[in-house]
Amino acid sequence: MVSAAYFTAILTIFIATSLVSCLSPQVVGEDVLWHSNEANFKYYRSPITVRLPNDDLLAFAGAHKSSVSDINAKGLAMRRSTKAGRYWNPMEIIFEDLSVEEGYLNFGAAVVDHEKNVTMFLYCYCPHRQCGPGVIPANFITRSYDFGYTWSEPEDLSIKNPAFKNWPWCPGPGYGIKKRLAPAKGRLVVCGHTVDRNKQASEILYSIYSDDHGESWKIGGSLVGLPYKVPKRTGDFMPDESQVVELPDGTILMNSRNQFHFHCSCRIISRSFDGGLSFPMLNVSVDTALVDPACDGSVIIHNGIMFFSNPASSRGRENMSVKWSLDYGASWEGSLTIYSGGSEYSTLTPIDDNHIGLLYEKDGYKEISFARIQIH
Repeated sequence: MVSAAYFTAILTIFIATSLVSCLSPQVVGEDVLWHSNEANFKYYRSPITVRLPNDDLLAFAGAHKSSVSDINAKGLAMRRSTKAGRYWNPMEIIFEDLSVEEGYLNFGAAVVDHEKNVTMFLYCYCPHRQCGPGVIPANFITRSYDFGYTWSEPEDLSIKNPAFKNWPWCPGPGYGIKKRLAPAKGRLVVCGHTVDRNKQASEILYSIYSDDHGESWKIGGSLVGLPYKVPKRTGDFMPDESQVVELPDGTILMNSRNQFHFHCSCRIISRSFDGGLSFPMLNVSVDTALVDPACDGSVIIHNGIMFFSNPASSRGRENMSVKWSLDYGASWEGSLTIYSGGSEYSTLTPIDDNHIGLLYEKDGYKEISFARIQIH
């Protein structure tokens, strides 16, 4: 007699096999949202996308006044799609800091609280250089209560929590998550890192979190570059720009840039089992299937499928690709090349049940392009 457990295992394998056989992502449209030398800005960098509760898509980019460098005068550019990424409204500049040519402003992370319909954008001041007289490192948040049509005056996070005062940490680039499951159901979690001005000797990756819909924030778990307070070299442990997702059991998975190629030219994976309060070293690993040149990447879970994007090359920033996994990153079933040429930072977003979007830098930061990807 066939046992119920055996039948369940066979059924699970059959369902997984069926999903793999019908999963065939393909690009069904692509539009360039930003060109270099457009609207009085030299370059546009650090793309970020989010889907709002009304299903609009917002695309953000850092508008650089004179160069691709982080040390540069900048503005925050935004475009909106009310047509599932098939058409985009003209660019808006949400705020800017163009008065200081060398730039204090750096971006950033977007996070949406669907329960309260609040869209938030977090950014920082002076992460890469010493501030000028009377200016200190700071982290700010601006909020929108009307789907991004208007934004509040920026608020310094240290006003409600002094722990953020003079803290050289910067969120993103990417997006935060709202936890849907215990532990800490409803918590907002955003990742970022400190920037050590002494040859990355002691850079630290941090999460911050909010349990009151983004009204106030606290410092969460961290990963420290090793060896600590020693200038890093190839092979040292240094997790950098990261993106988080929530797994079906409530675990937070963090997928990180591997700055000094610790163990491999691939991604660093870590997990938090307490809602982002800690990322224990015993749960840190590398994913050798996610080949990476030490660059920003993106990960989302959409309809039970994990998607990951990055320039999938060990040679350099090229070959922008999207991979997918049916077991939440334990293995990767397939890969789709979006653009084989030069490509850099990227961000993924859900569009609808059968489409995701990829906003990515291409051709040496000359363009930021949005690709619509059909899943099945």
